[in-house]
Amino acid sequence: MAAKKYYAVKTGKTTGIFQNWDEAKKSVDGYPGAQYKGFPTLEEAKAYLGEGNALKKSAPPEQCLTAYVDGSFSQEMGKYAFGCVFLHPDGRIFTEFGNGDNPESLVHRNVTGEMLGAMYAVKTAMMSGFSEILLCYDYEGIEKWVTGAWKSKTPYTQKYAAAMREWGRSIRIRFQKVAAHTNVKYNELADRMAKQGITDACGVPKVRKLEELRRWSESD
Repeated sequence: MAAKKYYAVKTGKTTGIFQNWDEAKKSVDGYPGAQYKGFPTLEEAKAYLGEGNALKKSAPPEQCLTAYVDGSFSQEMGKYAFGCVFLHPDGRIFTEFGNGDNPESLVHRNVTGEMLGAMYAVKTAMMSGFSEILLCYDYEGIEKWVTGAWKSKTPYTQKYAAAMREWGRSIRIRFQKVAAHTNVKYNELADRMAKQGITDACGVPKVRKLEELRRWSESD
């Protein structure tokens, strides 16, 4: 069996490729949710980090679900909400929204909705049998807390990042940043759905769909 000569750190104090374990260890030791792996070749290490395409090719179009997600918040109503727009490979478009009012989660305001929207989208893709999801978002933390580019400093963002990383073992999650309020059609629709989640009474039943997420994300 070939010796491991390259160590790829996907999530850690410093990310990248290291050629000795001592340097890689400094990057991952004590770092919550560190993600790293050793490889015999540089090509494989790059593929693990998404820098190459030899081992990490995108799924066929029919196996990839595209989702635009956004969040909203109302101080007056004491609620946060999410909005999702799903673009099915066969051309169909589905929208979804939901809301919540957990006191501890309200501190994150609309960001709570952003995270719940991302989680709802990934879980929907998994439960629908897709092998890949393209997650389009406008709040940077949606991606950066998961990749480790931003350190998760609160229990809620830590649980969000941990859950997304865990689900990433079952489905490939690709992220795409979209500039907010720039008339990107489906991002604007996701924004409207999130606002509808705040104001529309029909949003109340949607909260039930979040029960599985609430059990880990909004518990002590």
